[in-house]
Amino acid sequence: MTMKVRRLCGALILTLASVLLGLPGAAQAEPERPGDPEGPSPAVLRAMERDLHLDAAAARRRLTDEAAAAKAEAALAPALGGAYAGSWFDAERGKLVVGITDAAHAQQVREHGAIPKVTPHGFGLAELNAIKGRLDTLAKATPSAAAGVVSWRVDPVADRVVVTTLAGRTQGALAKAAAAAGRAVRFETTIGPATATVDDWTFVDGGEGILSGSQICSLGFNARLTYSDLPGVSDPVIISAGHCSTGSTTVSGFGNSSTVSLSLGRWWMRDLNYDWGIIGSLDSRWVQGPWISQHTPDDTPLLVHGTQQRPIGSSVCKSGRTTNITCGVIRARGESVVQSDTGRTVFNLTRDTTCTERGDSGGPHYTADVQAQGIGSTSALTTSGHCLQTIGQENRSWYVEIGYIQAYTGARISTG
Repeated sequence: MTMKVRRLCGALILTLASVLLGLPGAAQAEPERPGDPEGPSPAVLRAMERDLHLDAAAARRRLTDEAAAAKAEAALAPALGGAYAGSWFDAERGKLVVGITDAAHAQQVREHGAIPKVTPHGFGLAELNAIKGRLDTLAKATPSAAAGVVSWRVDPVADRVVVTTLAGRTQGALAKAAAAAGRAVRFETTIGPATATVDDWTFVDGGEGILSGSQICSLGFNARLTYSDLPGVSDPVIISAGHCSTGSTTVSGFGNSSTVSLSLGRWWMRDLNYDWGIIGSLDSRWVQGPWISQHTPDDTPLLVHGTQQRPIGSSVCKSGRTTNITCGVIRARGESVVQSDTGRTVFNLTRDTTCTERGDSGGPHYTADVQAQGIGSTSALTTSGHCLQTIGQENRSWYVEIGYIQAYTGARISTG
């Protein structure tokens, strides 16, 4: 799809740019569309092979292993209780590694096909989450406390809370509070801050561009939203990034030959602290479905099959208006990130290594077998506005997990 609009928001100093897509809409009758019911899309597999340096067989094998790891994680996390210290996917062994505080639980882990690892420092996930929670509370109450800090997260591999600070910057109260937690916290340093970054359309596909107010973003996932005050009533919506869901009265999709405005309904809402947004449409010209754009000339979409959450270390892909389909690896979960351009801390983000640039904000993050993972929020970019891989560094982008958005709002994404 050739876009007429070519707008980028501001320059960055090695920035974290927000990435989002969101276009709402419903149609009276949904036409049939081709999709990918027979397995992973060749286009997504090619992106996975390119970005993760895999051959075709290794990419498919990894997808199978990651799906098994996700099932094991879902079973073991609640079963281990206080002994659970987090888990992650080990790509070399093709297995889930599970941190435990007591070796007595090792056999229980093995029975689920996972690898047990006694934590090196003895911290359970609940204890580390509590420390991170106190830092989150401080940042919410006093935003200036996060001065000199880029992000903070629980790292199950290191068995610590990891705080990333800006080199050469004076650190505020949050960094000092983290240091007071002693050996449960590890500091690391970075040089770059984070920043919030065809024909007339009939179908609404995740990853296609939208114009929300003055911001160019990407559309996320199609969904339906129900209301607690109106039993049995639901409306078609788009789940997108909060910073792309403006308070304006229209969201405009832009294509080759026209711009079409979509009216926002009573179900519009957003949360900038967690950077999710829900946009509703009253425009019958727009057709919704479980679709993600592959950015191909024939406009054949991916079909979203579910929302199975994948462990840290698993592969993940994203679709966006600027960089189309790129893939990477999930690096961290529940990270709090300071957006240097907005001055806002965004909480509970998941970090991955997909290449995500300005205009991709709000776009869908998903696995190659199309299990929805989240909505693009923030990314680290070079001074020229490109992904960190262009200067030989690992990409850093963050998304809001779809499970969190669905649980909080009651919206349910379309699957097929």
